[in-house]
Amino acid sequence: MTRLNIKANRGTIEMYLDGLKLLNAQVGYGSAGLHGSLGYEDKQVTVRGTHYAHALSAHAPSRLIFELGHRFAGFHCHVALNDDVPAGRAHADFALVADGRQVALESYVRAGEPPRAMSADITGAERLEMLVTTRTWEFCHAVWLDPYVTETPVGHPARPASLLDCLGRAEIELPAVAPRAARCIATVVSPGFEHLLDDMLGSLVAYGGCPDALLVVFGVEAGDECRRVAEKYGATFIPCAKRAHINSTVKSVLYTAARVVDASHFVCLDADMLVLGDLRPVFGALEACTEGTILACREANGPAFSNLEQALCSVYGGRASDLAKLVGQNLDGEGAYPLVVNDGLFAAGKTALLALDGLIRGWPRAPAWVDERHDIWWRNQFVFNLALAHLRCGVELDPVYNVQLNSQDVELNYTDGRARALWRGRRARVLHFNGLGRNKCAESRGGFARVAEPLVARGGGGDNYAAFLEALRAWIGRFGMGALAWSFYGTTDASGARVGDSSTLPLFAMLHYLVRANGCVRVLETGTARGVSAACLASAVAHRHGGRVVTFDPADYPLREELWAALPDEMRACLDFRCTGSLEGMAACIEAGESFDAALLDSLHEEEHVWAEFQLASQLVCPGGLILIHDVLTLNSTVEPALRRIEAAGYGVTRLLTAESGEAEDDRLGLALIENRRKNSVNGNSAGGES
Repeated sequence: MTRLNIKANRGTIEMYLDGLKLLNAQVGYGSAGLHGSLGYEDKQVTVRGTHYAHALSAHAPSRLIFELGHRFAGFHCHVALNDDVPAGRAHADFALVADGRQVALESYVRAGEPPRAMSADITGAERLEMLVTTRTWEFCHAVWLDPYVTETPVGHPARPASLLDCLGRAEIELPAVAPRAARCIATVVSPGFEHLLDDMLGSLVAYGGCPDALLVVFGVEAGDECRRVAEKYGATFIPCAKRAHINSTVKSVLYTAARVVDASHFVCLDADMLVLGDLRPVFGALEACTEGTILACREANGPAFSNLEQALCSVYGGRASDLAKLVGQNLDGEGAYPLVVNDGLFAAGKTALLALDGLIRGWPRAPAWVDERHDIWWRNQFVFNLALAHLRCGVELDPVYNVQLNSQDVELNYTDGRARALWRGRRARVLHFNGLGRNKCAESRGGFARVAEPLVARGGGGDNYAAFLEALRAWIGRFGMGALAWSFYGTTDASGARVGDSSTLPLFAMLHYLVRANGCVRVLETGTARGVSAACLASAVAHRHGGRVVTFDPADYPLREELWAALPDEMRACLDFRCTGSLEGMAACIEAGESFDAALLDSLHEEEHVWAEFQLASQLVCPGGLILIHDVLTLNSTVEPALRRIEAAGYGVTRLLTAESGEAEDDRLGLALIENRRKNSVNGNSAGGES
């Protein structure tokens, strides 16, 4: 059915989703409700007393899939929980996925709150998935209010200039474009703590093992020194203005981090910490836990409190009645929650942090309660604990990731060239110099800050070689070693493949790092075959702006698409397969004015063909760029005479993988490396070219 045309003068078509084909429906209770039906008990969708005739009802957890047929560009609706759910009794996360890509998310939508608007760009999508998840299954009557699609794209509203954190401690200055990464490590700092920040970030980059993570520093009233420290470690600095007295309660800025930074997983830690061990297992634990989990270590690294109410009435100076004061009528046994944590380090996925932020914002009395006791300036941590208890989302993290020196002691020493801290016979991963522990292990303080030029992640793209290997192993798992027959690991007779060192596949590592270390952005390849070398080349350039691998082959061989489909999106996007012969394809590149930083010639291994390819490659590759020729030793190959002709033309040729001793990794296929510059023109202007 066609929706009422609200832009009749432009002829825009707008369709309610309940008029499109529903391909699949999975709901947590009852049945999927269409055309305003709730899907059970003959009830209708009603939110705040208003009935929505085209609403979709999908009790969480749920998944609705509609066929769009590439016809639409924009999606619009509101999301809410139905009126028959008591206010605050349940909550849900609404996600919109177009052809496998999440395009919109509304987290922690609570029963009783006004409907939230949701819009998304779905241009050209074939299928639309509407997902609802929850940690409170009972009464989670999730509804999509009159969703419709349009032929016109969605206009993106301007990002607000600032955002108040969930406890109102600071106003965060929002970047024009949200910083984006798969993993984010965030901290917050205020004036006078820059030296602690310097040490923490220094230890993090030295020992944390997460060079691919985005570092974010929220600076509350922080000045030039804080900015300098953040810049020293390549961290993104986000200014914040105080909206309350500055003390440890500004930690609440980190509870709001997912509304500022677009990351899948977060590790948030205090500036008064030293990182002495790998943090990758924390990110790994998040991936292994259910969505919505928040990881944190117990308060005081032990059973200091039997439940949250005991902690409230002791260390936080509160009364049992404060629980109802904060949570309201939806109090549900939070005082008996047994996991009482320290928020010096916590880890969560994006959905979990958005839920945490949304819940705390829904407790209007929380900011005032935090300020009631000026002598207890860490009450924000109780609100954090209360939120974990209400969401039932806390999972205890191994205490070595937050050894709290306020109540613990460690033995610090420097062995094997690195700092180590032993706690109860175990190596501590993170030391927390909180409270009475501020002056402990004095010999460790300032050691990292004194390093003027730390090794930090600047301009890198993460370990793309590892991502390539992950895809390759999965591909070989499906099709066997024989799929590598026409790759660097093929046998001399081209009948199979042989791998010596399967831990790193060093032949592919050599190709990856040759290209990556040479700064290549655009790479040319001849002889795509099953696409293995092209995929490896893509892993070397995909992180660079404009990264491209143009690869030629007159035949489109089976299995290539399967391998490339397993690569990460950014690698797959830079692969440009052109189904044509190498000579024809390269000539077309010259005609089109294309240029490259390197070339891998690996098609026909015959003298005249290799010589012709090289002549074209020398025109396409930049002066001094790499030209690699594979299979120079293989059976029936006549590549060696072509290499001698290249040398005679004035180019230096280095033959690799020809050692007569050691453990050979390749099956005597061989690789030639050529600098695209004649020897007699190293100091001149010649760029090679046709000979």
